[in-house]
Amino acid sequence: MIARGIAAAAAAVMLLGAAPLDPPPPGAQTALVRRYVGDLAARDYDAAYALLDAPARAYFRNARNYASTFVADGFGIASYALLGARGDARFRLYFVREAIRVRDPAHDVPAHATVTVAYGVLGSGSAARIKDLGRPWRASAAPVSATANGVRVSIKKVSFYDRAIAVVVTIANVGAGAVTVLPYGRSVLRDGLGAIDRPIVDRNWVRTDRRLFLGVRLPADAQITGVLTFASPRLDERPRQFTLTLGPLLREGADAPFALDVAGLAPPA
Repeated sequence: MIARGIAAAAAAVMLLGAAPLDPPPPGAQTALVRRYVGDLAARDYDAAYALLDAPARAYFRNARNYASTFVADGFGIASYALLGARGDARFRLYFVREAIRVRDPAHDVPAHATVTVAYGVLGSGSAARIKDLGRPWRASAAPVSATANGVRVSIKKVSFYDRAIAVVVTIANVGAGAVTVLPYGRSVLRDGLGAIDRPIVDRNWVRTDRRLFLGVRLPADAQITGVLTFASPRLDERPRQFTLTLGPLLREGADAPFALDVAGLAPPA
């Protein structure tokens, strides 16, 4: 959620600057937005999920999946303020400034930011519902790792989208000498049911971590945290275990590159 959340916040700021905003109008739409953001701030995800429109609820499937997308990021809202709105009774877009807390996956500590978030409201009166997509439909902070040839790979979070699985990884050089990392070369994501998912390579760097795609040289004791995104169909509800095969990795002075398997990766039950 972090990278996509930042992108969504940036898009909201661009929309915010496109034209002057209207004051939030009195009535059911504004009350709904206040209630929804208030539920998120209170971490009452069951209540927030119930305020979504039918397609959004179907996307997440259930309140547990919806909640996981916030919990996996250690997300919290300390305070918020409605900045304004744009639209009409059929669809109105609200802009909300939020002081948030998320988990910094690179250092495993809380991070704080102030962001502008756009929330859509469909309909009016008692029929009004929230449109809040752009999130994974399920996410998990998955603390699994593996080490080989002086390289430790730790999976920090996995996010499941309709056609992709995004994996936040930290790659640390814990051996002697430098190592070159090229994880978009032959890296794959396998599940226990036989599926093999391959990386998405998009040169606009929306889903591809630019540093990892181009390659990075890690001196001894250095590390990098980035996102590897794999093309994948939307999962069904069967239990699954994933293995990330990361490579190629080339140790300075070695004769050949190597790959590393991180097993035991599972979506939340």
